[in-house]
Amino acid sequence: MLTEAKKRLDKARAHLKLDPTSEKEVLCELYTHFEDRVEELEASGLSEEEAVPVAAREFGSLKAVTGELTEAHSKDNWPQALMAALPHVLFSLLFALHLWSNIGWLAVIILSVVGVVVYGWRHNRPTWFFTWLGYALIPLLGVGLIILDQALEGGSFAASWWLWLAATAYFSAVGVLLGIIMAHILKRDWLLGSLSVLPFLGVIGWFLTAQWRKELLQDGGGTFYGLEPWMVMSFLTLAGIVALFTQLRKRWLKLGVLLIAGLIVLIMMVLASMGSIGLFNIAVLALVAFVVLLGPAVMERRMGQRRTEHWDDFLEGRYDH
Repeated sequence: MLTEAKKRLDKARAHLKLDPTSEKEVLCELYTHFEDRVEELEASGLSEEEAVPVAAREFGSLKAVTGELTEAHSKDNWPQALMAALPHVLFSLLFALHLWSNIGWLAVIILSVVGVVVYGWRHNRPTWFFTWLGYALIPLLGVGLIILDQALEGGSFAASWWLWLAATAYFSAVGVLLGIIMAHILKRDWLLGSLSVLPFLGVIGWFLTAQWRKELLQDGGGTFYGLEPWMVMSFLTLAGIVALFTQLRKRWLKLGVLLIAGLIVLIMMVLASMGSIGLFNIAVLALVAFVVLLGPAVMERRMGQRRTEHWDDFLEGRYDH
């Protein structure tokens, strides 16, 4: 019976999308329920060989059961929701207070973000951890965008070939790093992958506007300050969406609010540019939003089975507690 229960738990684990602590609690509960039901059937006169398949049938669809359990454990409390929204608020303040060009403040915020990410990693990676992780990776993206912008502004390929080579090498290295990180995230839940890269949408989008590229790379001023209110609103919108995300149980609702966030930010960018962004950049922004929000789902499908670990040690040691 133990072997059959483990097999079913391995299948159940592939559909659970919870943090490690909650996942172990749920699997222990499922195992105990399965074991108790088999014992009840044996007490009624069935042999173990007869009781196990009966208990398995009564257990119902594993996918449906684990889906319900995932939903039951998906809602975070409000302190965790506020923690998830906090990095978006911090970056909105960065622009609201005109501190985006202050290297000292940028360093303080980035180091703080990295510190929170390390703490979250060591404490079972709760939902709020993934929002902070996205912001911890922003500097890598920012450096790459600046290198790419310099290559685009460098004139002919012959004159700026070394910039294009540097951009290619840099984005290749960063792409490998992000791929490794995303693979670990997708072992748990692709929606958390979308949540992690959500900050990229705002950074890439604002960078693609002519005003951002021109003013940011020239130490600020001029029309860039006219964008700041829009940027503040976009980051605050992301903060609200993320807080709502943590309070929802249904996965389709979680995906829905993320898509709404992308649409709202895209609209803000178009309005802020006052028509100067151009149809091409709008199309690029829409493509970026699509890749950012739905790319992790495609990656998860290509990865196939989410977990291959066995639960022998966990199940055999549960009686020691």
